[in-house]
Amino acid sequence: MKHIKTMPYYWICVLTLALFLPNVANAGEWTDFRFPREKQLTKDGYPTPLSGQPITKTPVIAKKKGITLKKYPEHYIPGKEKLGDNEMRVTVLGSGSPTPIRRAQATSGILVELGNGKNFIFDIGPGTAANLYSMGIHPALLDKVFVNHLHLDHVGGIFPLFDAMGWARNTPLLVWGPSGTTPELGTAAFTKHIRAAAEWHVQAKRDLLPTGGTTIIAHEIDISKFSPENPRQLAYDEDDVKIYAFPVVHSIDGSLGYRLEWKGLVFAYTADSEPSTFEAEQAKGADVFIHEVFPSAEGFAAHTKMPLEHAENALGEHTVPEELGLVFSIAKPGLGIGSHYTLGDVMIDDAFKSMAKTYDGPVMLAHDLSTINVTPEQIVVRQAKTNLLAAVPDPPVLEGVDMTPGKPSESNTADWLKKTVIEK
Repeated sequence: MKHIKTMPYYWICVLTLALFLPNVANAGEWTDFRFPREKQLTKDGYPTPLSGQPITKTPVIAKKKGITLKKYPEHYIPGKEKLGDNEMRVTVLGSGSPTPIRRAQATSGILVELGNGKNFIFDIGPGTAANLYSMGIHPALLDKVFVNHLHLDHVGGIFPLFDAMGWARNTPLLVWGPSGTTPELGTAAFTKHIRAAAEWHVQAKRDLLPTGGTTIIAHEIDISKFSPENPRQLAYDEDDVKIYAFPVVHSIDGSLGYRLEWKGLVFAYTADSEPSTFEAEQAKGADVFIHEVFPSAEGFAAHTKMPLEHAENALGEHTVPEELGLVFSIAKPGLGIGSHYTLGDVMIDDAFKSMAKTYDGPVMLAHDLSTINVTPEQIVVRQAKTNLLAAVPDPPVLEGVDMTPGKPSESNTADWLKKTVIEK
């Protein structure tokens, strides 16, 4: 410290900046990301939340014996790793429950990227859009959303995705989801009301920006057509990608599960559900199977400050860890993932202990930005490092997209008020 006292003021300032702002020159770079916590483990040896490690003891799973596995960097940095022609990347956009939404855990959302350049979003709950845009994918390439059901913690983040219209996505937003037993309970009604609620917003922008993205197109999956003889429906079939929908038990008229198949790789996602042998069979053999998991009623009540009776009522429509193990024991996925779980150091070990009572395969608890790479040879799990101030990536070249702005709204600011505007 003696030397600091004799230093000129200029060099004291330089030294201070060097100590406390070591990355100022590269503040926009991906590598500036720091996980909030140092690497730590729970009592039973599982990584803790926010420490930069996926919450599992099996981050690398070999699908075949006696082969050389590809080495991946410790963390996934969006935009820095090109997918292989036969590679799938699954990123958890939101892993938490709606009670409450936390800065470290958005609600339900999953991004699936394929080596053929196609991207799919499964659920778009509150808080997920920021994580989605931090993945370095231009919004013009994010137009396919598959929703399990219409609880707001699974669809409430659709407005930020729709708001990419004009400046970034100049084609309609496509949304697949259940029909509902009556029209007002279906995905078409939901998207119609979302678009209607945005009318002021759309009119305010339509003479400034292209209008091709101001539409939402719903693809309803008719839940009345499911039966033991017709257990699933082909919802999407393009570019060698097939996505099947199947029913699961959850609230009123239920929810949907999805199974994506491409080049022999399989991703399955069921979100909320009462556990059933049926959904387990539909996800059988998936490389990655993401299924909701809730704490015990006592743990849920303690976390939410909810009366135990109410917590027990809520969990009657959900899956607890021991039940999830039973589902995985039938489905036998390459990696079983429990999501929708309220993460906390104390609650992690209990979840794994309970799952282990009924299942002994590879499992993990989802965390926001957990990233899973899947190839024919292996499954690798990491946490993504994303830029907290991520900029919009370069736009893709798309053919047949109308970039013409529309007509101005007929609604205008009063002339007397306009006259008060300060001239530029």
